[in-house]
Amino acid sequence: MSAVTDVMVRALPGVLIAAGIGCAVLAVRPPRPHAVSYWPRLPVLWRTLRDRARLARAGAAAGAGIVVLAVTGWPVMAVAVAAGVVALPPLLAQRDTQTAIARLEGLSSWVRRVADVLASGAGGLESAITSTARTPPEAIATEVSALAVRVRTRGLDPALRVFADEVGDPAADEVVAALILRARAGGRGLLDVLDAKADALAAEVAARRDVEADRAKPRTDTRLVVTITGVVLAGLLLFARDFLAPFSGLLGQLVMAAIVVLMGLACWWMHLLSTPRPRLRLLGAGGRGSR
Repeated sequence: MSAVTDVMVRALPGVLIAAGIGCAVLAVRPPRPHAVSYWPRLPVLWRTLRDRARLARAGAAAGAGIVVLAVTGWPVMAVAVAAGVVALPPLLAQRDTQTAIARLEGLSSWVRRVADVLASGAGGLESAITSTARTPPEAIATEVSALAVRVRTRGLDPALRVFADEVGDPAADEVVAALILRARAGGRGLLDVLDAKADALAAEVAARRDVEADRAKPRTDTRLVVTITGVVLAGLLLFARDFLAPFSGLLGQLVMAAIVVLMGLACWWMHLLSTPRPRLRLLGAGGRGSR
């Protein structure tokens, strides 16, 4: 009974630390860039609590930290594992980049559809935009449907500006700027502009995919290094526990903390090197020009 009590007492700091890490991540992490918030004035923590994936990851981090602390008795390793469960998946996955490429590809398809409708002579630009909302590209289906509604209720110019903000890509700003300028100036040539823009977007999609393929290589190497490190450490804990005995003392924990910090900095550096820099937009928030 005393042994169980001793394990629980040793595990308590890890529980509190892991819970603190999870709450801190949930509190400071910004909302997803394209998510629509119906309660914009509520605190950020309230919005994040609605995201079950984040809660599940925070719970998994706390559980992993508790298990590691109970098995090894190393608070530093418990904190490192809990932080890794929270930070490593989004750090190494780069799903946002793939989503941005998919949205850019959808934008290219939508521009070409608008051009095709205009070429058929079925109506003006407003009618073409409204008709494309019936079968919009999947990646930007929500934005195109909302654009069609706003074109009918608010007019072409403000609807296009809000559409650019919702897509949130400089390429969308270029498309919207071309449509607004052509709608104001009138005259012919819009079909040529849209066809040229669709071709340029398709070429940019191909270029981004090539760049992302190159950037995926260091992320794969990092995942491999982290996996091998974890497997080797687990094997030593199972079959050569005495080899890791020096880490049980205060000096050993300090050395382990230094190693963990160095590995964390290396992963973060890799993330910075493999993450594309944000491009400047032509149109700012709310459809205003960026300064």
